[in-house]
Amino acid sequence: MKNYAIMLAVTLFVAGCQSTGKESPAEVAVNHDEEISLEQFCQNNPCRENIRVTFRTENDVVDELLPLYWPAAQGDAISILPGEELLIEADLLEGDRLGNFRQVTAMRNPEKTIRFSFTQMDTSVGMMLSVQNPFSFPIKYNLDMIDFEGNPHQTSSCPVRSNMSVYEMWPHPIPELILSNMRVLGESAKSVCTY
Repeated sequence: MKNYAIMLAVTLFVAGCQSTGKESPAEVAVNHDEEISLEQFCQNNPCRENIRVTFRTENDVVDELLPLYWPAAQGDAISILPGEELLIEADLLEGDRLGNFRQVTAMRNPEKTIRFSFTQMDTSVGMMLSVQNPFSFPIKYNLDMIDFEGNPHQTSSCPVRSNMSVYEMWPHPIPELILSNMRVLGESAKSVCTY
């Protein structure tokens, strides 16, 4: 069981520390002309440092400290790890898209700061994502679960009504979530949970 947790931690760290031909978890939104290592990327970009990733699996507990990891806000995507609570400022762009994401440490602009929380359920291995929408309009985003090998898997997400929160739940552990394609949900759009 301990070997499983160590293998998971090594997989998460290696996926975050090197670029390969396929997209690593938080690189979904980053377009590189050439491969770049995490260390190279973080020399000129604000990366996450000393992030503790802790969650239970069916067989063991993952509890690892990642000394360096990709930024939470990259391009038009947001990466969130288990146990993280993020404040992300966003701007309304042309075409009813949200973008110019910036992770902030304090709520300075509450009218445009989206609050994210990714936790594990108290009594199971299930996970829960909470998204709080500060805008005067409903928002929708695409959501990908990153598995233990670093591969993305599409999952449904529900619209978040104006000035409300939504809670997404899964019955299994998830090492990372990537939210992308965040947009205004039009008045005529149906309020359904889809990718």
